[in-house]
Amino acid sequence: MNKEFKRAVWNSMLDADMNGRYWKYLTERYSKRETSLKIFLAIMTSSTVAGWGIWEGNVLIWKYLSAFSALLAIALPILNYPKRIESMSELAGIWGELRIGYENMWLDISNYPDKNTLIRTYKTYRVTESSLAKKESKMPNEKKLIKKCQEEVKQSLNLN
Repeated sequence: MNKEFKRAVWNSMLDADMNGRYWKYLTERYSKRETSLKIFLAIMTSSTVAGWGIWEGNVLIWKYLSAFSALLAIALPILNYPKRIESMSELAGIWGELRIGYENMWLDISNYPDKNTLIRTYKTYRVTESSLAKKESKMPNEKKLIKKCQEEVKQSLNLN
């Protein structure tokens, strides 16, 4: 196997690992955010909340929270967290599968007698990555989180 191919597989393996981590973190973050917003909304829209004694001296706060909860009730369907979470989870899963595939390829690269099979497999993985890029273009792009994931990958492989 030539060095360029080995380097391409290595870089693809690192990229898949980073992307899997990134989408896993985003899935967790958005799931927690959605749950928190729904709990807040459920509490604030409860008819019993208005009767709580805590609001007697804080009418202004109660009005602001009520207005915020009304806006949140309107915004949640537009934000469509369930669909985003589902898409992010799918991306995390596919990137995880690619990482495992690239790791297996990396382990086999020196010992595998049929380099043409490895190259075909590599090209198949790259086509999958291309289809993921289309889905990712509609999703959040958080540079700080990407950097964090890159650092985690380096640490996991002692590349620092």
